[in-house]
Amino acid sequence: MFISVRQLEEAAFAADHLVNPVNGNNPMVLVYYRNYTATAFFTGYTKKAGAVYLDSTTNKRISKSKWTNEMKAFALEKEKLVPAAPHTMKPTIFGYIMMLAVVGFFGYMAYDSLKPAKPIPAEYTVLLKEPKAGDMYYGRYEQMEPGERVARKAGFGWFKVLNNQNGNIEVALNKHMSSNHKPSKDMDQVDFEESGKLVRIQSQESYELKLRSEDKTLEFYFTEKK
Repeated sequence: MFISVRQLEEAAFAADHLVNPVNGNNPMVLVYYRNYTATAFFTGYTKKAGAVYLDSTTNKRISKSKWTNEMKAFALEKEKLVPAAPHTMKPTIFGYIMMLAVVGFFGYMAYDSLKPAKPIPAEYTVLLKEPKAGDMYYGRYEQMEPGERVARKAGFGWFKVLNNQNGNIEVALNKHMSSNHKPSKDMDQVDFEESGKLVRIQSQESYELKLRSEDKTLEFYFTEKK
């Protein structure tokens, strides 16, 4: 980032009546300097101007450690006459743009955190509801032998919940299951087996409801609810 620092002369006072502590025969002048800083985003002046005694003949600064009490008193007296700084810090046009951008960003963040959450569409929550008697789901089932993970029997179709007691869910298979996936609208939704299989929920996401029997030989994967 571009930064410029300059020292500006704010006021000067003749100090011929004071004794030069370095070169006694040379007159002095009391000068007040103020630092000016400029960047792409702001400009600023130091609030207080600094006093400097210059040897009028050599034009060299006289170290502050060599100031006499009279020189210190004179510097304090004239300090009251030094013009005040035009400003301590003032944004440039780019600074104002930056501040507006920052305020706008944090304003948006505050608004975004406080605004009411958008309602979740029903299609994203339907599978998250607790299954109850009479509910119908579309998906698939897999049946395995005890201790095996490869299904010996599987099918796609509609399933019906017959009962749900304390998480023990009784699910009936449709009598017309398909070995291949078909659109749910093309599958039978009326003819179900009279008895069901007892399963419990294993995972429940907005996109899939997974149930499994206690002996882990039967699993249901539901992706749609009627």
